[in-house]
Amino acid sequence: MTDVPDIAAVMAYLPAGYPQQEVVDALAAETADQSTRCRVTPYNESLRAALMRRVHRHMEMKNLPIGIAQNDEFGGVRVGSTDPEVRRLEAPYRRLVIG
Repeated sequence: MTDVPDIAAVMAYLPAGYPQQEVVDALAAETADQSTRCRVTPYNESLRAALMRRVHRHMEMKNLPIGIAQNDEFGGVRVGSTDPEVRRLEAPYRRLVIG
């Protein structure tokens, strides 16, 4: 078992340059979303890794409000709405909606 990452752990995981208050807000939002979508008791390393990746993606997507990244060779490239690695890490813990 492990603990939910705190702001210090997330700041160490992210590349330098993100404003701390924005990371705090992103961590709060992504923690709430993860706990809504997944069984998080007991918390483990897979969920921790997925949460840190969720925060990184959240911060990167702030620069792409419509989800289009410009590419010199191909023009605009749509960035997917979900991260396949987050889906893989959280898959065993996803809550199933029945009915």
